[in-house]
Amino acid sequence: MDNFIFTDLLFDPLSQDEYFEGIETQLAEASSQPRVRGFSGDFDFAFSRTEQEHDASIVGQSLVVFEERLSEDDKQDALDSQAFAEAVVRKLPANSSQEQRYAAYNEALTALGWVTESYTRKTHDSKTLTLTMNEALLQVLQTVISAGSGNVLNLVASGFEKLKGDQAALKVIESGSKNSQVVSFKAVPCIVAPGGGMAMVMGGLDVYSKHYNGDFLFFTFNTQGVHLFQAAGIRKFNKRAFDRKRQQVYSYIDQFGDGLFKKRAG
Repeated sequence: MDNFIFTDLLFDPLSQDEYFEGIETQLAEASSQPRVRGFSGDFDFAFSRTEQEHDASIVGQSLVVFEERLSEDDKQDALDSQAFAEAVVRKLPANSSQEQRYAAYNEALTALGWVTESYTRKTHDSKTLTLTMNEALLQVLQTVISAGSGNVLNLVASGFEKLKGDQAALKVIESGSKNSQVVSFKAVPCIVAPGGGMAMVMGGLDVYSKHYNGDFLFFTFNTQGVHLFQAAGIRKFNKRAFDRKRQQVYSYIDQFGDGLFKKRAG
């Protein structure tokens, strides 16, 4: 079945409208309050939506990378989708569990037209005694991509490599985790789906440990005695569904997305 027909069949406009009633309520409440920006210009999310040549970007607790064959419009829609979902999660109460955070993240993407093909969250079983977060995320991604999709892993590995030494991008990540009991991060490669359209692959890892050196993605931890959970999923994009709520998505990001974004150049 054609991907566009498949995603349209699974899209429920009534459920989307119901979800966005809550979003519009949050926007209405926020518009009645003074707007306060408490961050430096380096972390402003108000990036140009006409910006070209997307490469790798940090959006909240996620690294988003793109297959070159995707159009710039598709890449921007994926970035906006990720920013919206991360902003929704960030507004949850501070004591929310990781299960609640992933549920809110998944619900937000579904409401934007990302049709879930598969999703799991379970204990992560590492084959090694020591591991870095970026290596572990590549292991998680391997569980959800086909054997012939090595390019996906290469995209993510290249994105991680570009992050090394980028203190501005790493500071965005650290700011979302330093007050938490868990170290958590997602790798989100966006690719051309078989049959056309765009697909989003997600690999996430939660490390319940207070013993790391602050380098976050590149710290080395001993897997013995540490609780590791992984989340993985594949979603296909319904652009028509996204278009129905595009302006509300932009408004929500502009209102609640401060400090979530850092573009990796080159």
